[in-house]
Amino acid sequence: MAALADAPGSFWQTLADESARPPADWRARALRNSAGDAHATFLLERGNEPMGMVDVHQPSLAPEFRELAAMWVAPALRGTGAADALLDVAVEWARTVSAIGVRLWVVPDNTAAVRIYIRHGFELIGDPESDPDDPAGKVYVPMLLTLDKEEAALPTFLARALAPWTDESG
Repeated sequence: MAALADAPGSFWQTLADESARPPADWRARALRNSAGDAHATFLLERGNEPMGMVDVHQPSLAPEFRELAAMWVAPALRGTGAADALLDVAVEWARTVSAIGVRLWVVPDNTAAVRIYIRHGFELIGDPESDPDDPAGKVYVPMLLTLDKEEAALPTFLARALAPWTDESG
């Protein structure tokens, strides 16, 4: 909720929709994202206060990849390395589940996010795309971090990495 309140233009979800979720949905999401190799959420907290998060999932249309679906750091921790730590743990998790790459979609005007992703080896792999399900018409650009160089050499790699996005954060 803190992420959506702070940066509503950066996420597919809305604060209104997420606030309306019943507690059982939140418990189910937490359970799913704490075990297995298809979903993971990593949190950064100070005391009981949320200070950062990253959500990673296995996209159904490109299951050999993992998709970084949401990343956020509280304004008080920006520029401290917190985003680097969250990104490192998400990428390491993707490696442990044998993903061949980590893809993400970022708002192109979020230059701080684009810079951190590039610093971690992500590359822009396509043109900006509008989210057809978003009445506000948010635009995102795809980025990719290759984890398996042999797979990356295959002629189908980029097309697979660019499979249509899916919001499976649940």
